[in-house]
Amino acid sequence: MPPTEPALHPPDFTTYNPQPQSPLFATLPPEIRTEIFTYALSPFEDKSNLYERDTYWSRPGYSAPLKTATELLRACRRVYAECWFMPFALAEHSFYLTSGARAPARGAWASNRRRLEGHLGLLHGVYAQREEKVRMGDVRVFAQMYLLEPGTLLQNVFDTRGLCPKRVHLTLRYTDFWHWEMNERLRIGGDWVRRVRFPDSVRSFVVDFESLERRKGEIDILVAAAVEKWVFKRKDGRVLAANRDDLETMKWTGSSMFERTRWIRDEVRPGELDYYVLTATWKLQPPSPDTVPADGTDMNIRVPHTYQQPAPPYLGRDTINEDDMDEAGVDMDTPAEQAVHAIDQAAAVAAEEAAAVSRRRRRHHPLSSIINGVGASLEDDDDVEGDD
Repeated sequence: MPPTEPALHPPDFTTYNPQPQSPLFATLPPEIRTEIFTYALSPFEDKSNLYERDTYWSRPGYSAPLKTATELLRACRRVYAECWFMPFALAEHSFYLTSGARAPARGAWASNRRRLEGHLGLLHGVYAQREEKVRMGDVRVFAQMYLLEPGTLLQNVFDTRGLCPKRVHLTLRYTDFWHWEMNERLRIGGDWVRRVRFPDSVRSFVVDFESLERRKGEIDILVAAAVEKWVFKRKDGRVLAANRDDLETMKWTGSSMFERTRWIRDEVRPGELDYYVLTATWKLQPPSPDTVPADGTDMNIRVPHTYQQPAPPYLGRDTINEDDMDEAGVDMDTPAEQAVHAIDQAAAVAAEEAAAVSRRRRRHHPLSSIINGVGASLEDDDDVEGDD
């Protein structure tokens, strides 16, 4: 089931019971009620609807679609009138700048964007009536390099009318990097850094750089270069810069199966990959010409060719196919070497059986006796000619 954003419906009633007997309204000030409502209406992972583990998008914090419990809004009209818009205001808005196979199923971006802009316009109207500052959930982006680096799609997200997050969070997954299948050294083109302009509301930009645990050295090199080189601009000209002191590390373990292909090359245990994530945060800086990079500054970052990569855990073939695993009776708990041996044996047996079937078909073919007879007569003729 695809992730869904909370519905946004203003009250369709003109009167309600002010609930004077309730401590929630009679005793607590609006600021405290807002904190309570925020806690109750914030999104959470719907564990009853888990994603398949063998996908590109299942990861910590995203093991299931995000869901908002809206039972509170049905408590009474007074509650609904006060916080009907909060599920949408608190919702995280997720964007997958990836191929279709790398993201949970969702509708076309054009129609989703129109619906989002409609909801955002309504939300801005609510805050304007209340004379309050607009509150909005984070924007979360997952992006493959070939769609991130031009910068066009990311800018399209930021140009969504009414989108005004304080925080944007970009995750670059192990499988988002260029030619990860071939174990190529990590690199990120920097054109998007120079071209993209963030909404004026953004105060921080968080980037997760992820690869395998054995390639943590490459991530460390990449992040050090990004923190040093990259400076991002808002539409109003203010800049966001990073500091090495703000780096955070996370490790997690995921499945080695992607799109029915098991990547045994990188397994640290049967069926599992260990990941290393280094997170950097670019924060809004005080206005200063010193924080603006000079035009033409190279924003590309890469691991140098002289860097010696640690060898993969398994040096045989890179992958095995799920169909071949099923044919050989191999499961995800079978160690790589044993799995390959079993698959090779099953393939050899299958090849021999196919050859035997082919031989039997040739022997029983209607023309086989004629062909054999012609061959025998030709041999007899040769014998006669030889006697002469």
